[in-house]
Amino acid sequence: MRQWGRIGVTDGRWPTIADFAVPAILAFAQIGGTWLLTAGVDRPVERERWMAAVAAVLIGNFALIWRRVAPVTVLAVTVVAGGAGALAIDSEDAVVGGIIDTVALFSVAVHRGRRHAMLGCLAALAVLTLVMAPVRPGAALLTNGVLDVASYVAVTALGQIRRQRKARRRELTERLAAAEHERRDAAAAERERLARDLHDVAGHHLSAVVVHSTAASRLDDPDLAVRALTAAADTGRDVLKALSRLVDVVGPDSGDGRLETLLPPLCRGLVRLGVPVTLTVEAPRRLRPQVTNAAYRIVQEALTNAMRYAQGAAVTVDIGGGPDGLEVEIRNAAPPEEIPAPALGGGRGIAGMRERAESLGGTLTAGPDGSGGWTVRAVLPTSAPAGRRRIGWPEVLDLSTIALCAALPVLVAFAPAEGMLLDWSLGGSVLAVAAVLGRSLPLLWRRRAPYTVLAALTVIDTVWAVLAGLSASGEMLGMLALACPTTMVAVSSVGCYARRGTVTWPAPLVAALPWGVLFGMLGGLENTSASDADAILFGLVTGALFATLVLLPFWAWGRTIAGRGVQWEADALETVAARTGEAVLAERHRVAMGLRGTVLEHTARVVHTAEAGLAEAEADVRQALADVAEHARAALTDMRALLDAMQDDTAT
Repeated sequence: MRQWGRIGVTDGRWPTIADFAVPAILAFAQIGGTWLLTAGVDRPVERERWMAAVAAVLIGNFALIWRRVAPVTVLAVTVVAGGAGALAIDSEDAVVGGIIDTVALFSVAVHRGRRHAMLGCLAALAVLTLVMAPVRPGAALLTNGVLDVASYVAVTALGQIRRQRKARRRELTERLAAAEHERRDAAAAERERLARDLHDVAGHHLSAVVVHSTAASRLDDPDLAVRALTAAADTGRDVLKALSRLVDVVGPDSGDGRLETLLPPLCRGLVRLGVPVTLTVEAPRRLRPQVTNAAYRIVQEALTNAMRYAQGAAVTVDIGGGPDGLEVEIRNAAPPEEIPAPALGGGRGIAGMRERAESLGGTLTAGPDGSGGWTVRAVLPTSAPAGRRRIGWPEVLDLSTIALCAALPVLVAFAPAEGMLLDWSLGGSVLAVAAVLGRSLPLLWRRRAPYTVLAALTVIDTVWAVLAGLSASGEMLGMLALACPTTMVAVSSVGCYARRGTVTWPAPLVAALPWGVLFGMLGGLENTSASDADAILFGLVTGALFATLVLLPFWAWGRTIAGRGVQWEADALETVAARTGEAVLAERHRVAMGLRGTVLEHTARVVHTAEAGLAEAEADVRQALADVAEHARAALTDMRALLDAMQDDTAT
């Protein structure tokens, strides 16, 4: 690969046609926008200054062509070019400085590490502040400075998140490529573990039963025969218990180990027993085997408890994916009549379910629901527990977004040019600022509960618009209009972070309601004639439609990010975990089926024959010992055949 180290190039590819698109669009927008904004000012821009600004714009955008292969160098060029253009045009209405350098800064954050990204952000901010200081007056410099800091930090955070996601995708792609090898290794390791367990648990004990029973049957010693039968019965029971635990670890009989397949037969079994069960499963397609097994056991125990203590009551089982993991909820209604609870339980049902959930890092709650029924709710993390997490770029992005959304209306409201709140009292101004800041805080939870955040913002904005309209406060309505970026972020968060299976398209419609009220109130304030109602209605409809059209791209952006990034990573992780997990489950099911087929049956006959021999007359004890040895020998033969097959697969 060719290296251009002297100018900071680390990726030796030449720019492609796609690399020319963004600079061309930006150059057209900057030159055209600057001309439109400066054409009607009282002091027209001199021709020489205009040509110098155009040259700076063209140089900076031309440098952007190499933003992927030499991001640090391109950032330096764009910062200098943008600053020179801003000084040349000498107008705060121009869109020359602070545009191309943000694109270059994003490229540095994507293609370089944390140190380069932070230094680039500081350098771009310093240059922009210095070159804009002569153009902007004191208050405007402070206002734009705060917004510039929040914007540049957000751009840097977005780039670093993009860089981390690309690295994560490369890692997952490599893991997917190696998943088949991991699957074979996991299957071989599980096969060896099961073989050791079988040999240790059953082989030694059954061999001892064969040896002792055969020896005792050949000796004419009644006491020894009784002791041998007793030992055979005790040993057989221990083997049965150990093998049953080994089979129980495998979980329910299923070919694919998915909850969509495992739970319906369980629920149908209770329906046949007279328990009305409604099942809804919207779980992720692939789960770790531990999560699947824990969810199945929790549902199984909760249904058993419902059958014991709420006979005849309807039961609802809901399985879905949430922001914290797999959500399992079992609700039973109050029983149709008071029936004494049978003493069937051991008192460990809820404690056992809670232990299963907590062993995976999850939670479980159980208790009455207030209407006479009972609810069990568990949240099981779908990924392995991680260590203590430090504040990362996603948190930096959230904080800078909140700062940007909160600072814009506050700074504009107190700016000398607009001055919406300059005539307000100190108490009223403090309340207005606190309301704007508090309105932006729910964005901290936009990744975990996006719909809740959107609903909270919708309620706050609707109440705000109504109160402002009733008090005829155009300043409050203007503040709400300036705070619209918060709503845009919330709508895109619903599209990106809503849990799988949740319908997200209503988000723009829900968020448009306050805007409709806002436009309606503005129409009522501007029209004091008898047609007030018509003006408000027109404003409501127009505002809602306009807001929906404005918010739709933000929702689509969130859906695009979810489809290309978040969803792909989740599916890749599930695929890797599922391939190894399915291999492990396949080996366990194979052993379970082999044990259930003959080994458990012959071991049970060992116990039954030994117990029957102890209850018979002395003349039948020797025959009982011979039968016990025969059954134990048959169980050993079948188990060794299973072990031989497993060893053949390992060798292959």
